[in-house]
Amino acid sequence: MAAGGPTGDDPLIAPAGRDLERTLTGDEELRLNVHQHPMVLWKPVAIMLGALAVLVIIISGDRLPFLVLVLVLAAVAYLAWKMYERRHNSFAATDRRVLRIDGVINKSVPMMRLQKITDMRLDQPLIGRLFGYGTITIESAGQDQTLRELRYAPNPRQVFRRLNSTIFGEEWAGPDQPIMAPPAKRAASAAARSARRAAGATRRRAEQAAERRRPSNSSGPAQSPASPIGDWASQNFFGAGADPSAAPARRRRGKESRENPLVTRRGKQAPSATNRATAAPPPAAPPASARHTAKSAKRDADTDEIPTLRPPP
Repeated sequence: MAAGGPTGDDPLIAPAGRDLERTLTGDEELRLNVHQHPMVLWKPVAIMLGALAVLVIIISGDRLPFLVLVLVLAAVAYLAWKMYERRHNSFAATDRRVLRIDGVINKSVPMMRLQKITDMRLDQPLIGRLFGYGTITIESAGQDQTLRELRYAPNPRQVFRRLNSTIFGEEWAGPDQPIMAPPAKRAASAAARSARRAAGATRRRAEQAAERRRPSNSSGPAQSPASPIGDWASQNFFGAGADPSAAPARRRRGKESRENPLVTRRGKQAPSATNRATAAPPPAAPPASARHTAKSAKRDADTDEIPTLRPPP
């Protein structure tokens, strides 16, 4: 692969930047070009989070000093600058040398010929194994080494094998191993997939429950299923009838009697003046002597005594 040419689908050869293209010669073949792992940004990220925490604490006390606001803006600007710098810095290896591009304003391009490299070492701590980065140390015969360490190298095992194949030959290093995601990324992806599946299952169960509650002949929103207790309560809500929100029957009759004076207390309509004139007069009450005689006869009929006969006067 020529310098500055297409990188293809090789994940260990990032597109060559302008500084790298100016450094390489026309007949050099680019074998490796990687940027540092995002873990290199842990310090500016920690500074920004600390500044945001101070800002939140001060805002909760209804105060916003100008100095704290400047501190937060400076932390954000520092993080943005480090991200820009990481994008432009790279470590590259060709068929003739290894080199590193450092700096954006102050440029530094240390390099070493492949023939001077005598030994290499890969260091990968536990946190590096979890997040997928490491440190590659290059040893040479000279005492003064301008290019010695590659810190926060991404995919360190694959980069280490690619350097071995570039320095000592493809037959000695063997074919490249497939690049796998680090354990932390795989665990995060598995957790995200499980969360999406759980959310989808919950949504499907809610939709199925809504479909079961919706009547078959209705296209409107879902309604709760009818039950005997609910039907009885709706029909017998203290005399309110089918509508529980309506007033009871007694109150409705009392209200109607107040609004209409022709309605009596028991709900019967009182006769009007015209009806009273045309109606038949009530029968006259019997005299008191007749009522007394009838009561005496009834009382004598209820007793078993034989009445005594009195002689006529």
